[in-house]
Amino acid sequence: MGNDALDRPLTILIPAYNPDEKLLALLPKLKERFEHIVLVNDGSTTGKEVFEKAAPLVDTVLVHEKNRGKGAALKTGFAHIGNATDVITADADGQHTPEDIAKVAEGLRSHRDGLVLGVRSFSGKVPLRSRFGNWWTRWFFFLMTGLMVRDTQTGLRGIPAALVPRVAKLPGERYEYEMAMLADAKHHPSRPLQVPIETVYLDENATSHFNPVLDAIRIYRSLFQFCISSVLSFLIDNGVFAAVMWVMAAKDTPRRNDVLVALVAARVISSHFNYFYNRFVVFRRGDGERAGAHRSYYGYFGLVLAVGAASYALTGGCSALLDVQGVAITIVKIVADTVLFVVSYLVQKKFIFRRR
Repeated sequence: MGNDALDRPLTILIPAYNPDEKLLALLPKLKERFEHIVLVNDGSTTGKEVFEKAAPLVDTVLVHEKNRGKGAALKTGFAHIGNATDVITADADGQHTPEDIAKVAEGLRSHRDGLVLGVRSFSGKVPLRSRFGNWWTRWFFFLMTGLMVRDTQTGLRGIPAALVPRVAKLPGERYEYEMAMLADAKHHPSRPLQVPIETVYLDENATSHFNPVLDAIRIYRSLFQFCISSVLSFLIDNGVFAAVMWVMAAKDTPRRNDVLVALVAARVISSHFNYFYNRFVVFRRGDGERAGAHRSYYGYFGLVLAVGAASYALTGGCSALLDVQGVAITIVKIVADTVLFVVSYLVQKKFIFRRR
C-alpha cells in the first residue's frame, strides 16, 4: 500500500535514541509502502553507523545535539513536517511492524477528526513492567479523562494533518508528552480510533526507555503535586490548631471558645495555603491568568464548603445506613473522604483551574 491508496500525503515520523540494527531492518520495508519518512536523532550517544546507513532510506534525519526526550523529538518532527501531510509516529525499536503501521494508515483514510491508535492486547508473554505499566495507566487515565484507551503506552499513532499543529503545541518533553496527546484527544471532534496490532516484545523489551515509575510521576505530575498539597495543608491545619490551642491555654481563655477559634484559624490559613499552592504549583495558573483569579478563588472556596458538607452527609448517612459506631465511623469517613479527594481534584483540574 502506498500513499496513492490513501489519496493524501502521509509521513512516517520515527524518534530514535541509541537505535540498533532493528531500525535498519524496519526502514527498507517501510520505504516499500510509504514515500515519506522522517527520522529524529534525539541526541544519541551510540548508533552513529545506524544513522549513517539509515540516511539514504529516509527523507531527512533531524538531530538534537543532546537527548531531550521522546516528546521533544516528536515535536521537532511535527514542526519540520507541518500540516501538509498526515503523520504516523512509530518507534525505532522494531515493536511496530510494517503491517501494523499500514493498518493505522488505513484507519486514517476514514477517521479524519481524531487520533488513530495502534493498540496491543497485552495477552500471552508480556514483560511484567509493560503489563503493569499499561494496566495501571489505562485505568488511571480513564479516571482522569473519561477516555478508555486500551494501550496508553502505544507509540504507533496516526495524526490527521489538521491536528498536527495542535498536538505539536502540547506540553511535555518526554513520555508525558504522549500522555498529554491522549488526554487532549477528548477535545477532538472524534474519539480515538483504536486499531488492534500485534504485541511484539524483543529481548523482554530491553530497548525501551520507558520507566514505569519515573515516567508515571512525570505523566501524573499534577496528581502527585495535589497529594503533596493535601498533605502539607493537613500538617499546617493541625499545626495551627495546636498552636492556637496552646496560646488559648496560656491566656486562660474560656475553654468553650478554644476549639471553635482554633478550628476557624487553622482552616482559614490551611485552605488559603492549599488554594495558592494548587493554583501556582499543581495546576500552574500563574500571574498571566489574573483575569480568572477571582473566579478561581470563589470557586475554590465554594468547593471547600461543598466537599465539607458532602463529607458530613456521606459519613453521617452511611454510618446510619450501615448502623455502625465507634472506630467503624472513622473508616466510613476515610472512604468518603477518599472519594471526595478524587472528585475535588477533578473539579479543580477541569473547572476551577482550567486554562481558558
